[in-house]
This record gives sequence, C-alpha cells and structure tokens, in this order.
Amino acid sequence: MTASAGGGSSPGDHPGREHRPPRPGKPMRTALTGGTLLWSDGRLAPGTVVFGNGVIQTIAAGEVPAGTGPDDAVRVDVVHDVTGHIVAPGFVDTHVHGGLGANVMSADAATGTRVSRWLAAGGVTACLAATTSVDADQLHRTLAGLAALRGRLAGGLGIEMLGVHVEGPFLAAAHRGSHREEHLRLPSPEAVDALLEAGDGAVRVVTLAPELPDGMDTVARLADAGVHPSLGHSGASFQQAKAAIGRGLDRAAHLFNELPPIDHRAPGPVPALLTDPRVRCELIGDGVHVAPEMLRFALDVAGWERLMLVSDGCDVAGLPPGRQRRWDGTVVDVTESEPRTLDGAVVGSVTRLGDALRVLVRDGGVSLSDALRMASAVPAESLGLDDRGRLTPGRMADIVVLDPELCVRTTYVRGEVIFDREEMGPG
Repeated sequence: MTASAGGGSSPGDHPGREHRPPRPGKPMRTALTGGTLLWSDGRLAPGTVVFGNGVIQTIAAGEVPAGTGPDDAVRVDVVHDVTGHIVAPGFVDTHVHGGLGANVMSADAATGTRVSRWLAAGGVTACLAATTSVDADQLHRTLAGLAALRGRLAGGLGIEMLGVHVEGPFLAAAHRGSHREEHLRLPSPEAVDALLEAGDGAVRVVTLAPELPDGMDTVARLADAGVHPSLGHSGASFQQAKAAIGRGLDRAAHLFNELPPIDHRAPGPVPALLTDPRVRCELIGDGVHVAPEMLRFALDVAGWERLMLVSDGCDVAGLPPGRQRRWDGTVVDVTESEPRTLDGAVVGSVTRLGDALRVLVRDGGVSLSDALRMASAVPAESLGLDDRGRLTPGRMADIVVLDPELCVRTTYVRGEVIFDREEMGPG
C-alpha cells in the first residue's frame, strides 16, 4: 500500500496510512480509498468506505465522501490507500472444524486463538465452530465449552465465533465419511433437548440425516427451537428431502459430499435441495471435494443467492505438508491441497474461504462478485444476520482487502485489523 496523495507517514507508521489528528470527543474514523468495492447491489466499482466505532459509516464513489451538511461532513483520521485492491465484506465460514493443529472439539481459549489466527489470514471475520460425532457426554462438554467461547476469539482480538454447527451424531452410517460409526445414534426428542440444553443457546445449525427414524420430527423440533436443520451425511431420497424441507429444513451441509449421486431414475436429495427456494446449500470450494465444473453447475441451477462457501477446514489445516496426527489420533498425509487418511480417503479441507474464492473464479468460471457474496452475504443471511455480510452504513466494519491475485491483504473485525500480510506474514 502506498501513502495517500497529499499525505505522509511518520517513522513507524504503517505504509499507506495517512494519519490526521483525532477529533476531540469523537471516535476515530478510518477510510479505505482508491480500491474497488463490492457494493451491496453486487457491483464491483471504485469507491471509499469509511468506518468508525466498529461500524461502517459511509460508502461513496468519490475519494472523500461529503456529508449532508457542514456539521455532518465525514472527516477521517486514518486513510488507507488500497489502489488496485478489492474491498469486500468479511467472509463468514459456517462450517469449520479447526486449524493450525487445533480442533474446536477441545473448546478452550487456546484452540480459539489458533483457529482465529488461521481463518483471519484467509479473510474470515466470523464463523460457526463445527463439531463431529463423539459420545454424548463428550459432545455435551464440547458444546458447553464452545458456548462459553462465543464472541470474539483470541482474547477479544480475533474473529467472532457466532455459535456452533453440530455435525452429527444423527447421521446415516453409509454416508458417515470420517465420522466414527460407533458414535452415530438415532435422533430422539430427549437427545435433541439434551444437545440444545448443553449448547446454552449457541447451537445455530444441526446437520442430520432426516430419513432416520424420528428424523422428520427432529427437523421440525429443531426448526421450532430456532435452530437451522441441515441435510447432510444422508441417504435421503428426493421425496424424503422434500418432506424434510416441508418440516423446516433450510440448509444442506457440503452439497454433493456424502450424499447419493444424482441418478436419472433415483435423483436423490441434491436436485431437491438445489431447486427449492427455501434451502441454502453449502459448497466446499477447495477444488478437491467438488469439481469446479460441479460448482458452476450448482450456481447455474440455484443462483448465488442460495449457495454459500464453507471451508470444512480441519485441525491439520495450516500445518506443514507431510504426515500429521489429527485430534482423535487419526494419522493423515497432508498436502497443500488436501488431507487424506493412509488408505486415501479425504478427511476435511486444508483451505479457507479466501482460497476457495480463487478456485471458484479461476477454475469454476464464477464471477468475482458472485463468489464474494457466496462467502459473505449468503452465509450471513442464512443465519438471519443483518449486521454483516454487506458494505452498507450501520453494519459491522467486518472487511477484507484482497490484492489483484485475490489473496488476502488485510482483515478487519469491527474496524480493527486482525490480520495484515505485511506485518504478520502470509499466515
């Protein structure tokens, strides 16, 4: 970043920041100017975004936005020249298990700090911590621990953990993936109530196989409790998927993965999920879990408005390539693109939403505007959040700055820098 025109930097200042004296009695305002903004209507066009006190205050096409009157003029205290860069809403990852050797199942502050550090370097400003199938006692302890961690991670200096995505244990054994079969169990009112009680209001999404006995009633029970039921790790038929949607199911976990393939005589759940306007579908955009051509296919069918990027990132994400041991003792071979068990099965992802963005645009032929909204606006809206996900005044100043190669340069949460590539390295 270069210094703004007409501004200088004193020794020790960050390159590209023009500092002005703070205004007495008023919160400091920061402007990102010279870049290409993702406007709320999907346009990618030049503009300036001004934020202060944790929220976006103004966006405008000009370099210095003017107020509506002499007492309301927008004055900024710090200017960042982001010429040549893209300014977008921070990414919201609604399905992540860990990173940098830490798994959210540990549910402690140190894990939150490591996961926050990893995700922030990928442009993520908020997430749902995703669990896995374990015995009931351990799951309840994890849910209680994650509930206590809600909010800003890393001692209040990191990304925001919005709550929990419970993945399992109500899954179909034939589609369990890396979930251990001995920990799978059937849903019941008692099991669901115990899960929600342990989560103490933190449970936002529950992924399950609705075709299991009592599965449809469980979908309705979760929806009535204000939790988003999500179809995943399921062998549901087209008709069963439609029935679950009718009972309140409004999400699909990592579409295509651990679901029956589309067949011309037995279409399975994917066509039902993609074509129903009541459902938003997760997509793992690492280019490994879903071929770029299928990512584009999903977009052509459902439109960007109902597709959200997720990482499904696991605990070995961010660790050096080679043989690593996961939190549950499973030994995996990690490459730059994927983790695999010793028998060759893919177990989660090692990428972040910033990485997925490049896959969609470069390999899937998805427009940058659509890909950015699939990583920000759609996941935020899928959780009913209207305080983030778009660059509009009044929303949180959760912002990511991308360079021309679509690599993350800077990540802001509520207007605070939590990752800067020049200061912290590539992450």
